Amino acid sequence: MKEEKLDAAEKTEVAIQAGLQLIPYIGSSLSTLYFSTKQEKRFKRIETFYSDLSERIDHLNLQLPPVEVHDEDKLMALIEELNEKIEKEHQEQKRDYFKKFLLSCLLTPTLENYDERQFFLTTLSVMNLLECEILSFLYSHNEAVIVGDIFKPGVDQYAIVGALGKLSLYGFTVTSQFSLHIGGSVDNTLSQKVKTSNFGRKFVEFCLN
Repeated sequence: MKEEKLDAAEKTEVAIQAGLQLIPYIGSSLSTLYFSTKQEKRFKRIETFYSDLSERIDHLNLQLPPVEVHDEDKLMALIEELNEKIEKEHQEQKRDYFKKFLLSCLLTPTLENYDERQFFLTTLSVMNLLECEILSFLYSHNEAVIVGDIFKPGVDQYAIVGALGKLSLYGFTVTSQFSLHIGGSVDNTLSQKVKTSNFGRKFVEFCLN
C-alpha cells in the first residue's frame, strides 16, 4: 500500500502540536486545548457564515439563478477556496465581505470571469480593514482625493500612505501628482491625488458594497 504524504498545512499542524507539547508541565493540556478550540471556532465560523448568508438572501428576497448557468467546476473551486479563508478569518467584518463576494458570485454566472473572481477572493483575504475602508471611501468620491486629506482618528498618516501603496499594487487605485514641491520638508507623497480605478470600482461593487 502506498503511504500517503502530509501536505504543507498538515505538516505545520503536526509541528505546532509537537511544539506545544514540549512546554513543561502544561504542554499536553495546552496542545489539546489549542486544537479543540481551533477546530470548534472554524466549524462555528462556517456554520454562522452560511446561516447569515441564507437569512440575507431571504431578507432581500433575492432570486438566485440556477447552478446550471455557472461553470460548475469553477464555481465549486471558488467556494472550496472561500471556505478555507472563512475558517481562518477571525474578523467579522471581513467575513461579511466574504458573504458579499459569494452572493455576487451566485447572482451572476461564473464562466470566463473565473480568474478575475479568484483574484478578488485572494486579494480580499489579504487586505486589512484599513485598506477596505480607504477603498470604499475613495469609491464614494467621484473626484480624486488628495492623499494628505485622507485620515482616520488614531491611525498614523503613513499607515494610510502604506495602505494606498498596496491598493495601487492590486490595481485598485490610480494616482496623479497634484503639486510638486522641490526642497524643504514638504512630502510630495501627501500632495498626490488618488482615486479608484475602474478595476477597483468593480472590486468594491463585487466584494465590499
